[in-house]
Amino acid sequence: MMPVEVTIQLPDDVAARLRHDNRDLSRWSLEKLLCSLYRDGILSQVEAMRDLGLPSRLAFEELLTRHHLHRDWSAAEIDTELAALDRLHLPA
Repeated sequence: MMPVEVTIQLPDDVAARLRHDNRDLSRWSLEKLLCSLYRDGILSQVEAMRDLGLPSRLAFEELLTRHHLHRDWSAAEIDTELAALDRLHLPA
């Protein structure tokens, strides 16, 4: 599948605020979008990590923290994760 290019127009004052920290606006926008799609349940963690080129879950969790985006886990998802940790004998 070919990548899709999306162009947005930002007001000058918004663009100036975003450029304040010398951030790469294209990369920052991609990260925000894909993390939001993950948070909303549209992308899986694996899909978001792949599309962002991240090597590990830890790197993805750090990215979510940087962007102040976290997924609301259901009780069933939490139970599944805890059961997987129990099988690995790792502390939660």
